[in-house]
Amino acid sequence: MAAVSRVEWGQLEPRRCLEVNALGTLTLLEAIAKENQNSIIILGSSREVYGDPRVLPVKDDSIKSPINIYAASKLMAENLTTSYSRSNGVRFIILRFCNVYGSPRDLPERVVPKFARLALNNERLPVYGGNQILDFTFIDDVVRCIKNAVKKALDLDPRVINEDFLLSSDQGTSIMKLAKLIKGVFNSKSKVVVKKGRSFDVSKFIGDSQKAKERLGFEAKHDLKKGLRIYRKRLKGYSDEA
Repeated sequence: MAAVSRVEWGQLEPRRCLEVNALGTLTLLEAIAKENQNSIIILGSSREVYGDPRVLPVKDDSIKSPINIYAASKLMAENLTTSYSRSNGVRFIILRFCNVYGSPRDLPERVVPKFARLALNNERLPVYGGNQILDFTFIDDVVRCIKNAVKKALDLDPRVINEDFLLSSDQGTSIMKLAKLIKGVFNSKSKVVVKKGRSFDVSKFIGDSQKAKERLGFEAKHDLKKGLRIYRKRLKGYSDEA
């Protein structure tokens, strides 16, 4: 799970992104191959590896064509993992996350936490482009699936070992709609400000998590509005504790 975990950070520091995400994974794979081949690595990857998909919804085995440094580093980590599986027998499960949100401890620069913070202060919500459509998944649904993956790995379930899984809500939401939803959920007077789109942002992504549903028991129980309402309550509780 450890990574340079934002697309923008990868663009700003490409060498560090590759060293942490790709070479960091390689270091772990080398250690497993040398010291403990009974280990199973669960690799946290990203829907970013697919780039701007030509066909929607995106499936686990859809073409991967990264358009930014972060995505390239994640795909390198995946390729290193599968290569070590073939050459050294290292076993793995790859989980590709899709815009996970819902934790009050999330990085404040991510789109949902950023919009939430600005909305709470009635500040402007900057939307880059606005027409991008993304697939947002609630953290509780993702964590439940990770726990299932660990259990099935310990059970050596052949349906998940050396397999890759896309964890998505299978629902697309535009960034503009996201901003408006957050305004409503947070009872905010913020104004949405449209800015020029960024070249390293994916324009459209909607996933198909059928394989994860069938083999890992993944279920997106929270639609975006429900998830945002829970997130708002968590932010308040986190603030009270602080």
